Amino acid sequence: MPSSLVFAVVITVSAFVAALVGLMALAIFDDWRRARGFRGAHAGRHEPYVFLFDGRDLIDASPPARVLLRHLPGGPDDWIRLIAFLSPRFAGLSDALDTAPGAGGREFRANDGSTLELAGGPDLPLRLTLVPGDGPEADLRVDTLCQNAQELELSLLRDILDTLPFPLWRTDDAGGVTWVNSAYVSVVSDRSGCAPQDLPWPLPDLLGDAPSTADETPRRVALSGQPNRWFQIHSDRSTGAGQHVAVPCDALVRAETTRDEMMQTLAKTFADLPIGLAVFDRQRQLALFNPALCDLTELGPEFLMTRPAFHSFFDRLRDSRMIPEPRDYHGWRHAIADIEKAAATGHYEDTWNLPSGATYRVTARPHPDGAIALWFEDVSADMSLARRFRAEVQTCQAVFDHLDTAVAVFSPAGVMTLSNAAFTDIWGFDGSATASPVDAADLAALWQAQTEPSQIWDELVRYLSELGGREPWSAEVRRISGQRVVLRAHPLQGGSTMVQFRAEATNSSCHVKDRPGRVATPAI
Repeated sequence: MPSSLVFAVVITVSAFVAALVGLMALAIFDDWRRARGFRGAHAGRHEPYVFLFDGRDLIDASPPARVLLRHLPGGPDDWIRLIAFLSPRFAGLSDALDTAPGAGGREFRANDGSTLELAGGPDLPLRLTLVPGDGPEADLRVDTLCQNAQELELSLLRDILDTLPFPLWRTDDAGGVTWVNSAYVSVVSDRSGCAPQDLPWPLPDLLGDAPSTADETPRRVALSGQPNRWFQIHSDRSTGAGQHVAVPCDALVRAETTRDEMMQTLAKTFADLPIGLAVFDRQRQLALFNPALCDLTELGPEFLMTRPAFHSFFDRLRDSRMIPEPRDYHGWRHAIADIEKAAATGHYEDTWNLPSGATYRVTARPHPDGAIALWFEDVSADMSLARRFRAEVQTCQAVFDHLDTAVAVFSPAGVMTLSNAAFTDIWGFDGSATASPVDAADLAALWQAQTEPSQIWDELVRYLSELGGREPWSAEVRRISGQRVVLRAHPLQGGSTMVQFRAEATNSSCHVKDRPGRVATPAI
């Protein structure tokens, strides 16, 4: 290659490199100049407070910003806490965020020279930059932000404590009151009769002479001179001084007093009941019993006070022969399980015929919270009376059935309540064999079907339904076979009526007699 060509290439490359170096030097100088100018313009400014939010979620913050957030009053989230702190200082901030919550490029200035810059967009995170103002008091203003936040939180706490409806107070090591809230002052004022502004300081301790507890468990105290005003005191002395809270519990004390009085009344009532009572809780342990249970079951109080289980209770009854004699043990255990199951649904009621000859009615009912109650009632006298009454009725019915005359008794409503065998023989109808009541109108149709047409049966039905004083009534009808039947109706005490039917072998005409004011209707 010719030397002239090489020289030209070298000159060209050298010129290019020199130009490139010059451009780089200019760029470095420009950056240095701008950085110097920025530092000069912000030499008196402090590090800004930068908050980066995505919606209402704080995603990043500068160290000074995090310190400021730690001193702000509490709130649902960091966004609400920060905006509540900044809004009073920067006019129009809340309105701007409400109208365009994601809008950036806004700047707000406070009276002390501080600025708040908003940067971002609808789809970008929102950056809030709080820059304290310049000037000789800049350091003081930076510290004032945290101090204001602390004072705001302190003011909120004081307002909350003063508006609480129950007394709060602090005491020193000697027990002297060092701080109180408004509710405490009101209680002391009501108790002493002095206006709040006239109360002497230090105020008296609400605990008064109440005994202290080593474990600081809540104490219930009634104010001296006001026995119906009760407080439950909660104390904490973990920091040396005492913090105390008095929660009013007048309603709770009244409710407990009423409950205790009711329990005493129920206990006295249960003690006087002739019915044995046993209440089992949801674990099927005996929770309550009365003295009558001991008398009826012959179970000693010392056993019942051990709170036996449901099955143990019935096992002891079985050993004492106070239950119907079981056929086998396994069947007995199944029977007890059935009792428990039926009692839980409220469907158990049975009559126990004991080996001693006594008769008990046992009833089980469910109670709230899974408990069940058993009643043991001695119905031996009632059952004996019922048996005697049933025997007398059966005897009377037997005598009634041996009468030759057919007899039927009707209630005041005209329903047949009693008839004998002769009535069944004549009319072919057994009243004791029907489950539903039979009235006179139904029987009249039966009688009419077996006799010649006559108005007598209608007369009898009307007679049976009449109220007030009645005279005995009699009549004659002829059966289709030609047999005469004489009817006689006699009023009974209580409005009932007895009707006699006597069959006679005569051929006389059908007629009504022995009733004033009525004329017999001849047979057609």
